[in-house]
Amino acid sequence: KDPVAAAHMDARNPRRTIRALEVIELTGKPYSATLPQYKYVIDCVQIGLDLQREDLDKRVELRTQLMREQGFVDEVRAIRGRLGVTAARALGYQQIMDYLDGVWSEDEAFADIAQKTKRLARKQMGWFGRDARI
Repeated sequence: KDPVAAAHMDARNPRRTIRALEVIELTGKPYSATLPQYKYVIDCVQIGLDLQREDLDKRVELRTQLMREQGFVDEVRAIRGRLGVTAARALGYQQIMDYLDGVWSEDEAFADIAQKTKRLARKQMGWFGRDARI
C-alpha cells in the first residue's frame, strides 16, 4: 500500500507494519506522508557527536553522580509542588519523587535515572543516525 515506507521498514517488525496500515486506513494517505522529511526551512549546518557506548555510559554515570552530589534531591523536594505535568515527567524528577515518597531507595532512584538516561541517549543516537543532514 506504500512502497516508499515499506522500503525503509524492517520486515521483521510486524507492529510497525500494522501501525503503518492503520495510519493509511485512518488518514487515507500513504504512511510515508507522515514520516519526517528531514528538510530545513533555512539552510544550516548540523553537527552530531558520536561516542562509543562504553564512553557514553561512563559519562551518563558521572553526570548522574554529579546530580546526586550537587543536590538534585533537595532541588526536587523544593520545587515539587510547583512542577507542571510535563516538567514532572522529565527524566529524573519522577524517580526522585518516588524516592521521597518511599517507593524506593535513593540508590535505586539514581540507578534508574542512569539506566533511563542511557536508553534515551541511545535512542537519540538512532534518531541522529537516520538524519542525513547531521
